Amino acid sequence: MQSLRHMAHKADKAVDKAKIRIKEALNLFDPVIIFPYHGYANSTKAYINGRILEKERMIHEDNDVEGSLWHNIHKVWKRYESDEVPGVEIEGELYGHTARTTSNEEGYFMLVFDLEGQQLKDGWHKVKLRITDMPYDLEYEETTEGAIQVCNEQNCFGIISDVDDTIIKSDAMHAIKKLRIMLTKDAKSRVAFDGVDHLYRNLTAEGKNPLFFVSGSSYNLYDMLVSFCEHQSIPQGPFFLRNIGLDPTKWFKQDTNEYKKEHIEHLFEVFSKLSFICIGDSGQKDPEIYLDLYKKYPGRIKAIYIRHVHTDKRRQALKEMADSTDIPFLIMSDSKDALDHATAQSWV
Repeated sequence: MQSLRHMAHKADKAVDKAKIRIKEALNLFDPVIIFPYHGYANSTKAYINGRILEKERMIHEDNDVEGSLWHNIHKVWKRYESDEVPGVEIEGELYGHTARTTSNEEGYFMLVFDLEGQQLKDGWHKVKLRITDMPYDLEYEETTEGAIQVCNEQNCFGIISDVDDTIIKSDAMHAIKKLRIMLTKDAKSRVAFDGVDHLYRNLTAEGKNPLFFVSGSSYNLYDMLVSFCEHQSIPQGPFFLRNIGLDPTKWFKQDTNEYKKEHIEHLFEVFSKLSFICIGDSGQKDPEIYLDLYKKYPGRIKAIYIRHVHTDKRRQALKEMADSTDIPFLIMSDSKDALDHATAQSWV
């Protein structure tokens, strides 16, 4: 199985390289852009990732435009058919600190800034990004700006949240319903759970406490999720999403549980002085993931809030989990349940 994965990965790489060379020779490329994702920082290091892509107007310029059914379907297709550009050298500058890297074979990059000697204020800061070397004869937009959320860990706590069926109604447990929602609805027409905006604004103390989204969704949906949060007045935060594609160690995508644990543990490491409220839903394994991490990292998770979107049998299983632990474990029917609990604890 492993050798078959390596063979598929090599074939995929070869096809991508051939496609790039053909498009370069025939001048079929759209302008190339840096597409940054929201970054994050503690008092000593800052991180920002993103992707080098061909520019798609309906994705990268007109994302807030709601169109017909076929327009939305075309948009979803363009998100997943994204044309990445590997081997591009990128430089970032953040208040005089510089970092450099090169986009990988899927066009992804990560910049890490050493902030020793400079204390940045909590909140959002702009970072300048620039393409310093383009290995192909392509038109490209040389510079852009990204945003990094700084937390110096003097805050009360952080919030780690799932996305699907936690803030946005996705019917993730029903493949056909989920696909229908994805194809027919975009950022402005997707539905948030009642009270999510009010809950998250209170938990973040209007930006004081940092918010992080850790989801099994693909980075191909990043633009939609950011626009959805803006439209629904949900506070922004860095999104930790999945890369979907062939890889030597996996088929198309990493296991959701493994992925979420890995990135939450990374947040525990980066923000080593913070405890977190973890929010998820009962549809998948969020409760099990959060409880496992609570046991592995005592004191790092101060409460677990789980939105119940599944069966009565699953609710009973959640109740047994809640009864078996000493951490506040709330099974919420709506966002007000969580807000009432946080208020009673004097967390908001």
